[in-house]
Amino acid sequence: SRGLPSAVCLYEGRLWWEGKDKIWGSISDAFSSYDDTVEGASGTISRSIGSGPLDSINWLLPLQRMIVGAQNQELSVRSSSFDEILTPDNFNLKIAGTQGSSNVAAAIMDSGGIYIQRGGTKAYQLLYDPNIYDYTTKELTVLNPDQLLSGVKRIGIQRKIDTRLHCVMN
Repeated sequence: SRGLPSAVCLYEGRLWWEGKDKIWGSISDAFSSYDDTVEGASGTISRSIGSGPLDSINWLLPLQRMIVGAQNQELSVRSSSFDEILTPDNFNLKIAGTQGSSNVAAAIMDSGGIYIQRGGTKAYQLLYDPNIYDYTTKELTVLNPDQLLSGVKRIGIQRKIDTRLHCVMN
């Protein structure tokens, strides 16, 4: 009733809850514990994305890095060093894209993800770019921009016989 949580996922041994513009990570390997008196690398993580007047989080993707889909941008959650575990003292948010996301759950596809842009009428793919050591976005509907004009309610990925993206339309 209060809009919390708006997204949930398991990533790097923590249960992550997101709501409005806040992110909470459980104590490492203790998914039901958010005791803020635990100190050290296994302690809880609590952050605000702090970008703009209100930037609600719509979804999370546990990829090689955790990706946060917010209303105004897509954020890559990372430590200061590649492949280092996230800790309360080693947690950074970097912009991966500025399309913004709709309130449609994103889907994992291989080492990337698929999501619906803030307007609800374009599909984007998140791909890891080794040139910049982070994720970038690529529009999937660029060749057929009218395909999703009625808006997307849900997405799913089919893997057999061919890989296909399916969209349930409004």
